[in-house]
Amino acid sequence: MDIIIRPLSPFGAEVIGLDLDKPNALDATVRDALLAAWVQHGILLFRNTLHSEEAHLRLSRVFGDPQPSAVSRINDAANPYLMTLNQTPGDASKETFTLFEIDGQRRTGWLGWHWDQSFTAEIVRGALLRMITPAKVDGRTGFIDAAAAYDRLAPAMQRRIEGLEVVYHFTAAQEQNRFGFPRGLRVAQRNPKAEAALAQYRRDFPPVVHPLVITQHETGRKVLKLSPMHAQAILGMDEAESDALLHELADHLVDARFAYFHTWQADDGIVWDNWRIVHCATGVPFDVERLAQRTTIVGDYKLGRYLDPADGHDGPRRRFDD
Repeated sequence: MDIIIRPLSPFGAEVIGLDLDKPNALDATVRDALLAAWVQHGILLFRNTLHSEEAHLRLSRVFGDPQPSAVSRINDAANPYLMTLNQTPGDASKETFTLFEIDGQRRTGWLGWHWDQSFTAEIVRGALLRMITPAKVDGRTGFIDAAAAYDRLAPAMQRRIEGLEVVYHFTAAQEQNRFGFPRGLRVAQRNPKAEAALAQYRRDFPPVVHPLVITQHETGRKVLKLSPMHAQAILGMDEAESDALLHELADHLVDARFAYFHTWQADDGIVWDNWRIVHCATGVPFDVERLAQRTTIVGDYKLGRYLDPADGHDGPRRRFDD
């Protein structure tokens, strides 16, 4: 099968010509081409390609083995390797339901800039999101290349942050994130059960530490490895200096001029490199439907650790099955 890799703007690439309904669509040549393009571009878009769960899982395995999400309450009941992300119009019954107001607009399903599982010691390799029912209003997903963000730093700042580490701890509510988040973010409505649930999640994930700069092993490129969501402080740095540096770096990283925002169509899929890419979700109005599924791709770059080594003896303390 001949496929075309077409660059997106300002980064990423679209894969054209892949028909997953055909036998042997993912032969060795195609798989090698997709992996090489993923390393080069950070995200790959597949338009109108993923017509089934089976196709979704087959494509995911090109990039690594799928694993169930740590947040088991959103795993599909019939297949734990699929995470279901749905917004039912007018439904505020979900345990962690929150309706945010950002710049005068109310959105549910809104997520600030982050890389997945920054609050754990092991960082998954990537994810593949498939859109089943796209939102009729908004519902976009944004992506930013943190390798390009590192390249845009002044040389003096690159030297300053080399070797620094960031402490992450599960933030009980998104409006409590301090770095790289909208200053005017506020909660318009929240399920009364959410406060206790989010506080429990914070207790179940002890603080962890990750480097602020990593190297992409396939290319040798440096990556500004900062997740604005859940970031707490620079390890060992004075609080005021730490806050100032994280504000500066986060604002630099999440500059929307360098983001690719995807407007979804049915059966679209995007796979991203979670070690290099930060992403966000713009959310949808409360009365808008949206349904998607996601696979999580296993992997660990082996640079994270628990702030307190004792927390790692028995593995992560997760209670999402409770």
